[in-house]
Amino acid sequence: MIRRNRTKHKLYIIGLLLGITVLYNEFLVYEIQALKWSYNYCPQCVTVLLVADPQILGYQNENYRGSSWAVWDSDRYLQKTFSRAVRRYQPDVIVFLGDLMDEGHVATSQEFETYKRRIANIFDTPDYIMKIYLPGDNDIGGEEDMVYSHIHDRFNFAYTQPDTLISKTATFFKVNRLTQSIPNAPKEAFLNDYAERNTTNVVLSHLPLLYLPGSFVKNVLKELSPQVIFTAHEHKASHLSLDTATDQLSDIQIFPHRESRIYPLRLDMGDVHEIQIPTCSYRMGTRNIGFGLGFIDTPEKNLDFTILWLPDRFYQLWLYIYVLTVVFFLIILFLLCTFCTNSHVAYSRVPI
Repeated sequence: MIRRNRTKHKLYIIGLLLGITVLYNEFLVYEIQALKWSYNYCPQCVTVLLVADPQILGYQNENYRGSSWAVWDSDRYLQKTFSRAVRRYQPDVIVFLGDLMDEGHVATSQEFETYKRRIANIFDTPDYIMKIYLPGDNDIGGEEDMVYSHIHDRFNFAYTQPDTLISKTATFFKVNRLTQSIPNAPKEAFLNDYAERNTTNVVLSHLPLLYLPGSFVKNVLKELSPQVIFTAHEHKASHLSLDTATDQLSDIQIFPHRESRIYPLRLDMGDVHEIQIPTCSYRMGTRNIGFGLGFIDTPEKNLDFTILWLPDRFYQLWLYIYVLTVVFFLIILFLLCTFCTNSHVAYSRVPI
């Protein structure tokens, strides 16, 4: 009876250790990280959540043993972090800045449809939130291969929407440096006096613009007259300003990793701000991952911006390995103790 109680006690310790590890890795770590995110109450603002380079894993490159688990875990991680960001900030607009898929440009029609369904499940949001989708080089090609028209058309058909969209006092323009396309701007976009505008012009591009100047960038600035540019692709979090009066870069800033504070930017000083959003996938070779969040206050000519840094999934996976290793040695220790107890020979004094 005593031996049975000891066995139950040992099993209870192992189960408690495993339960706490799972609870922390799969729930608490996300809630704790969300509590670290900065918050800004601004009823008149257009709140924009920016999702860059999720690059959901495909089936052609991920064909090793255990790849199905890797795909499942990556999708769950994106879904858990994204849902918490949406629930906490209730954005007016969600912008997907391209590279939604890792293998979209080489996917078969059937694979593409599967990837699209996975994206819809991962980034499930209410219909009243405006969603803007941009293609990246991993979606339609263009970095190491050509942009084939039928691949580009397939993406545009799957995510059909105009290239110019308006939410409250913000106008969003989708430009594509891969295909050199720029949408037509409404007349209000050509107002040169930033202080008198009653709308904020926001350019969205997968590839960086001000970081790589050229004729295409000059045309974007001339035709769309943006105050803010959101880009992705580099998997980094940074800010760059262009002084339109001198046509010179006036500020370059790297957002410190894990520093969750709000950065205020003025929109009436004649500067064009480009903000680069980091990847939100832990599979992209960097641990500095997160979502971008912007509060566009057109009446006050201000943009408050922050990075919603995400927890390190690899740390969580290593924690599983460490805990399982400890559990393995505990089981060996318990078995050895049980074996020693069973092998013990009891001697009794023989009466003389």
